[in-house]
Amino acid sequence: MNIEEISEKLSWLPPSFARFIEKRVKKIPAFKKMIDAENEKAMSVLEHSLRPYDGKFDKHISLPSTGVSREKILSDIQHMHDVESVKWKEGFVSGGIYHGDNEHIDFLNKVYALQSQSNPLHSDLFPSATKFEAEIVSMAAHMHGKGKTPDNAQVCGTVTSGGTESILVAMKSYRDRAREEKGITEPEMILPTTAHAAFDKASQYFNIKQVKIPVTGNYSADISALKRAINNNTIVIVGSAPSFPHGTFDPIKEMSDIALKNGIGFHTDCCLGGFVVPFAEKLGYKVPVVDFRLQGVTSMSVDTHKYGYAAKGTSVVLYRTEELRHYQFYTLTEWPGGLYFSPTLAGSRPGALSAACWAAMLAMGEEGYLKATKSILETAEKIKEGVKAIPEIKILGEPVWIFAFASDTINIYEVLDQMTRKHWNLNGLHKPACFHIALTLRHTQQGVAERFIHDLKESVAHVKANPGNKEGLAPVYGMAASLPFRGMVSDILKKYLDVIYKL
Repeated sequence: MNIEEISEKLSWLPPSFARFIEKRVKKIPAFKKMIDAENEKAMSVLEHSLRPYDGKFDKHISLPSTGVSREKILSDIQHMHDVESVKWKEGFVSGGIYHGDNEHIDFLNKVYALQSQSNPLHSDLFPSATKFEAEIVSMAAHMHGKGKTPDNAQVCGTVTSGGTESILVAMKSYRDRAREEKGITEPEMILPTTAHAAFDKASQYFNIKQVKIPVTGNYSADISALKRAINNNTIVIVGSAPSFPHGTFDPIKEMSDIALKNGIGFHTDCCLGGFVVPFAEKLGYKVPVVDFRLQGVTSMSVDTHKYGYAAKGTSVVLYRTEELRHYQFYTLTEWPGGLYFSPTLAGSRPGALSAACWAAMLAMGEEGYLKATKSILETAEKIKEGVKAIPEIKILGEPVWIFAFASDTINIYEVLDQMTRKHWNLNGLHKPACFHIALTLRHTQQGVAERFIHDLKESVAHVKANPGNKEGLAPVYGMAASLPFRGMVSDILKKYLDVIYKL
């Protein structure tokens, strides 16, 4: 019996019992040998894609005895850049690169160069960083309801290193507030199963129990399940606007109203939607209100380095009040090194990234964001219409510009493999089995949407004519999606990370 057969026979197991069984069968030599063989097979498929430069560039296992010339270093980096930029420049990549125009990139690079030595930790030495970050936060706050709230909320926040850190520090703030003000020592967060993985990370890092609620057939949070999940230890409820997997919106108004009624914090994860939703609303598209205009919303995460078109490495976390933000701040008063304080997880931070973010927001302006959003949403409509002509493929839920594709009749991972062979870089997902594309400005280029639909049709036709392909990543995705032993899947992911750092 192989892993696939075992997965099929044990697919009915509840997660807790599967973990119980896994701990015991792992001790059986024959099963351990089978697991090792599957791991090796999976890694052999993945390693080739992760290490395309083997044999093409010098490897530096230890410091060179004498410095490598700057010309050689720049030449190697330029070569890698030229190879890697082809896919995203031509619009083959889901998300990842959100703007990508050469003039925009050159502009941000010039700003970065001017501020390359800046460090917001030393605000006395680099007051420019203070200006940049305060204005970034203020602009984001006004985009999301500041000045339009029923309670004239302060709406404040900080700049962080990305959406994950924005989520982490927000969850830490709720944990600390609940402990300080309510004496809650066993905190719980309620979130839909589709919420971003960063909330799982926050749960592990800050010892906050996760209470996962299901999503409806429309892939948005189940309100009835939310009401049942609330208890005296609940410190925060989370909703996505939209979610990463399927691009669908949770019912933020209903969820935040429930939070408000129960005296619980509510966090809108708007990392993906933060620079699309406000402008889609102004353009007249049917998008829900998800920000501080809803009185129950007490915090938000908004990524500037996605559809804000800043350089990678910045995000904003927003709070309804300064009081809640204070629980994010770190201060140390008794250190021999002096008084120490920092707003986020990091101490030293690259002020150049904040400068580039500030510059991107100013250069785009409201007009630029409106134009970009309009182009993306028009492209989304083309793809929606194109998929309707492919009966084997369906779009999950009711997304706006991030689409998850699934199938009831063919192996969707084999379709994904075929799309990969056609140079598309898309995201494989599971629960349910699907893959998605997050549309960006790269996809608004002439002919890209049409090429995507054409390639998707061809890929579906190929899989229908040649089902059961055992090559590529399809078997790996399939095993990861169906295997009841999640510890084994976790082992595969850790080995994947090992490969990244392997020489």
